[in-house]
Amino acid sequence: MGGSRWALTGRIRRNIAWKTLGTLVEKGLRLGLIVVAARLLGPEAWGQYTYALTVALLFVQLTDLGLSLFMSREIARNGEVDADFVGEVLGLKLVLAGGYALLLVGIAAAHHAEPAVALTLALCAVVALAQTALEAALHIFRGVQDLSLEAKSTTSQAAIQVAMGGAALLTAWLVWRDGAPTQAMLLYVSALAVSGLVAAGNSWRLAAPIVRPRIRFSRAMAQRFRVEVLPLGVAIVASLIYYKVDVPMIREIHGDLETGYYTAGYKLLEVLAIIPSIVLAATFPALSAAVANDPKRAGALHGTALRWLLLVGGAATVVLVVLPELIIGLMYGDRFAPAANVLRALAPSVLLMFINYLETHMLVALGLVRQQMWISLGLIAVNVGLNAWWIPRWGGAGAAIATAVTELCLFAAVMPLVRRDLARRITAEAT
Repeated sequence: MGGSRWALTGRIRRNIAWKTLGTLVEKGLRLGLIVVAARLLGPEAWGQYTYALTVALLFVQLTDLGLSLFMSREIARNGEVDADFVGEVLGLKLVLAGGYALLLVGIAAAHHAEPAVALTLALCAVVALAQTALEAALHIFRGVQDLSLEAKSTTSQAAIQVAMGGAALLTAWLVWRDGAPTQAMLLYVSALAVSGLVAAGNSWRLAAPIVRPRIRFSRAMAQRFRVEVLPLGVAIVASLIYYKVDVPMIREIHGDLETGYYTAGYKLLEVLAIIPSIVLAATFPALSAAVANDPKRAGALHGTALRWLLLVGGAATVVLVVLPELIIGLMYGDRFAPAANVLRALAPSVLLMFINYLETHMLVALGLVRQQMWISLGLIAVNVGLNAWWIPRWGGAGAAIATAVTELCLFAAVMPLVRRDLARRITAEAT
């Protein structure tokens, strides 16, 4: 009986295995590239680059607003891929991408006094647009519950990025051995932009045997977007704001050097986020289908996923509390030593992030997207207020503590909603 509480279905186990394999290769390659880039650029140029990338990624969800997750949920529920439906989703994404491009051009222009930062922002916008195009294909693979295709896609993406980004860093090292971090940064980001476009094209090539969508626009899809998707999109954008707004705030208050230290530590949090992303990429389609057809099974699957995430997240939190100096030293070297304080302060966020990743996906599966929207909007006020209070006092460590408190507030708001709605559905089915 105890073992069954930890058991997953055969398809989910296979998908987790594929997702784990692909993600380990992908993130391993990317982490190696990040470490080399940070060491070559140094804390200040690294801070400029991560600031530009953060701003680009902060707004890129405006090109999606939950459409990709909605698409994978509908494919999983219907058990088939409708080319017209996918084409209508892509049509909406294309319109949103145009608005995003105009917004980022405006933000880059606002940095005219810092030409290198402005150009980096524009190139990072290309990186972000390529990523959102690729992720749309990944959600098709998740909808049909074939994560072997996602593993091939993300592994290829990482290999292309490492090859091009690594070549750019090697060139920068050979040409500017006396140190030219700004030129190295621009060459590196240019390579990432090109590699992103190539990787996105490769992902849609892999999706071609499943679906060949024709981009189209329809009033019916626009209506579904307004009613079913937009609240989720607002929630996703709001969550990105309270996750990423700390970087521009740190740069504004403390400058590029402190930004470099903070983002060096935060990158480790992003790496650890692959664990709940693996679990949810494999289980979310099954959860979506079970919520509609078998609530009791959905509750059991939710409980199993939660137990595994608690176990792994708790272990990761302990490691980050005990060994941050060793981890930062091995990854980035002595120049990034202050990032250890940031990493230790971020440690509690890891466990909470693991749990919240599952619970927020459960809100989507249960159709509680409006509640998720209001919670996320409220958390912006919490996070920005705490950052405004603590960043001037403690710099990156203050932002890290604000992140942990925000995650705690998210947990307190979301967990009761999920438990109550699941219980209601199970009771209704039984009667």
